[in-house]
Amino acid sequence: MFQKLRKRIIIITMAVTTTVLVLSSILILVFSTASRPAPGPHHEPEFQNNSSEHHFDDEELRNFIQSDRAEGQGRLVASLIAVDIIVETTVLIIIVYASKRIVEPVKNSYERQKIFIANASHELKTPLAVIQANMEALKVNKENQHWKDNIETEINHANKLVLDLLQLAKMDAGSIMKSTTERVNLNAEIKKRIEMFTPKFSGKIHYTSLPGSFIHQLPKQDILQILDILLDNAIKYGKQNLEIHLTKTSLSISNDGTKVKTEDLEKIFDRFYQTDKSKEGSGLGLAITKTLCDQNGWTIKCSNQNSRTTFTVYFNPKNRT
Repeated sequence: MFQKLRKRIIIITMAVTTTVLVLSSILILVFSTASRPAPGPHHEPEFQNNSSEHHFDDEELRNFIQSDRAEGQGRLVASLIAVDIIVETTVLIIIVYASKRIVEPVKNSYERQKIFIANASHELKTPLAVIQANMEALKVNKENQHWKDNIETEINHANKLVLDLLQLAKMDAGSIMKSTTERVNLNAEIKKRIEMFTPKFSGKIHYTSLPGSFIHQLPKQDILQILDILLDNAIKYGKQNLEIHLTKTSLSISNDGTKVKTEDLEKIFDRFYQTDKSKEGSGLGLAITKTLCDQNGWTIKCSNQNSRTTFTVYFNPKNRT
């Protein structure tokens, strides 16, 4: 499919180039011919004797002019053909190389879309299969409450997956209005989130902030969703301690435990990508985080240092501190 697309780009480009060159050459030939008047009779002064010998010299001059003109036009045509061949060859070489670069993003997007659809189908199929199995178990034994609990858990997982997919689809379509900025006491919001997430984490959560970093002019809904996703991700993969650090221009959350491999750093924000498939989750949280950051002109980076994985959101990418 993509080879056909490349061929079509090359054919269309070469057809347009050839047409332009041919028309340009024709116009050059027409104007060059029109700019040279046809040789007329050679008028001699009245006092000179108009002999037959002199008449022969006049014919010879006209023939010489016509021959020279024909030769000049021949050279012009040859030059135009040579230039056309050189230009078309150059354009062909460039477009063959450029077409590959042009098609590559489309190909990568198509491949990601196929993987996305396959993963989405798989993720939705799993909870539905579990629900079906638990429903059959309930028919056999109606007294076991844990079957109902399993169904409720999987329904919640499927609902969250569908909501995440819907949010990503709306982001891709540009149908979500950009959130308005407001004064956000990020220090207070982080402390609230720590209280909410502490019961889910067996280790300790350490929070530090620089003076003057409490109040930020940010889209509140977006930054809180990013904070929830990053904290949930850190708790999922962390073991003993989490660290949250807030400055005027950035927010970073790091955890010990499972590290992201160097070769996985570029894929960490891909949809459905998970470094550990055994962990609960859909693999959409970091993709949503990346999209939210892009929409707000922020930058998010993932790094591995000192046996820790750190996610940092830069509110002002030009001034990273």
